[in-house]
Amino acid sequence: MIIKGNSYILVFSVLVLLTIVLVSTTPLIIKTLLAFITIAFGFPVIRKLLFKDKFRKIKVAFYSSLTFTIGLFLVSIIEEPSFNIDGDFFQIIIIVLFYSLIGNFLYGLPVSLIAEFISMKFFIIRFWLSGLIHIGFGLATYFIDPGGFFIFAIICSIIFFALDEITKVYSTSY
Repeated sequence: MIIKGNSYILVFSVLVLLTIVLVSTTPLIIKTLLAFITIAFGFPVIRKLLFKDKFRKIKVAFYSSLTFTIGLFLVSIIEEPSFNIDGDFFQIIIIVLFYSLIGNFLYGLPVSLIAEFISMKFFIIRFWLSGLIHIGFGLATYFIDPGGFFIFAIICSIIFFALDEITKVYSTSY
């Protein structure tokens, strides 16, 4: 880990986050993933990729979660017109948003970084290769939970890819 100059806040934050992760009661695989991501922030290359273009990748992860959550509930309201909008409805929205944020930040961001790193080496087919990697990792969630959330992961990966490409074009044009 290469940390230059006055990086005490970064080091302290990483240590606090690692301590919280390690003493929590979350499953071991989640602890390992969170610890890996926390340690990855210590490397300047990772920070540079995440924070370039005014935090573009982080914004894409957030906007993907919002888009997925809003889209999911618009579809549920259209399919079930008698859908009751009350306090429980807003709790469900918050829960879906929370889980999609976790998925997009802990899974989508690393996948997007991997896709960008690999696809930049193949400039001619960069768009298609990046899309294949995003959607392929979305499909890979089937092996984690075959009966559960992989359809939503695929939808989120498509949204993430589309927003990433749109913001990439937008950020390079200005």
